[in-house]
Amino acid sequence: MKKMNKVVSVLVLTAMVLMLISGCGSGAGSSGGNDQDKQKPAANTQLRIMSTSGGDKYFLTTGICKISDDSSLPIKVVHQTVAGDAEAVRRLKAETADIGMANVFVASMFYNGTYTFEKDGAFKEMRALFAGPSAVAQFAVRADSPVKSFEDIKNKTRMATFMGASQVYTKLILDAYGKQENVDYIFISSNYADMADQIKDKTVDVIQFWSGAPCPQAENIEADVPIRLLPVNDQAIENIKKAIDPSAYPAVVKAGTYKGQAEDVTVPATPTYFIARANTDEETIYNFTQLVLENLDELVKIHPLAKEIDINNLTQGLPFPLHPGAEKYLKEKGYLK
Repeated sequence: MKKMNKVVSVLVLTAMVLMLISGCGSGAGSSGGNDQDKQKPAANTQLRIMSTSGGDKYFLTTGICKISDDSSLPIKVVHQTVAGDAEAVRRLKAETADIGMANVFVASMFYNGTYTFEKDGAFKEMRALFAGPSAVAQFAVRADSPVKSFEDIKNKTRMATFMGASQVYTKLILDAYGKQENVDYIFISSNYADMADQIKDKTVDVIQFWSGAPCPQAENIEADVPIRLLPVNDQAIENIKKAIDPSAYPAVVKAGTYKGQAEDVTVPATPTYFIARANTDEETIYNFTQLVLENLDELVKIHPLAKEIDINNLTQGLPFPLHPGAEKYLKEKGYLK
């Protein structure tokens, strides 16, 4: 009998718990379940943003991720590391990422399927969001290097650059100086981390990096080895403008930017764009554009490069159509006429 009473007690207790749970779930009246559903916050849309590890784009994009964590906007931005702008646009096309940052000339090549991206084919579904900081093409040597200018490139000088588009860009510069690949210079495909070791160990002669100035990676190199930049002449910049990047312009890197740099140096620069696919949801891109442009002060605290995002010039050198979501936001705020 005692055993039977225990069973009954357990059954009664279970029934009471189920009734309690049911009451919490439904609330008052038959429409309680629907009311609860309405109160649930909308799920955040995840956006995968890409940048190269070690460059200033990395600090900017990871900063955007941090800001999205604290934002009430219904998006969650997460970071993916890529080997360079070329990989970023390829991942974008493959739909394994959602937002990229790319120099205008790289994005334009891929959009049109030219040069490095001829085999990839044109990516006409790429869309621009807004211009970010300009990327400065910096060619650095050790401060004690005998190479003082591009005129001194000879006898298979070892040029360490990112593979692909950066080598197209560098070749156009060297063409202006009458230099021949595999005669006066050779390319060594590299990345920021390897370049640092290569220039320290003297296994390359020149390294090339894209960033604002000073470049964070170059500053790391200078903890061991002072460096200086090679100046780029007007003809070389004109070659770039005619061939691959009409928006290229001369930029001056001031003396003292790097420990080994005693003089101002003129180099080419190009706008950088945030990019996405045309089929990415309009509201999602609107929210991303709002997230970045309305939190520039917070981004500057994370990395000073964010100061270079100019809200009065967000479509400089626009390489292809704007995404409708970005266009809507820019027009609403008066940034686009």
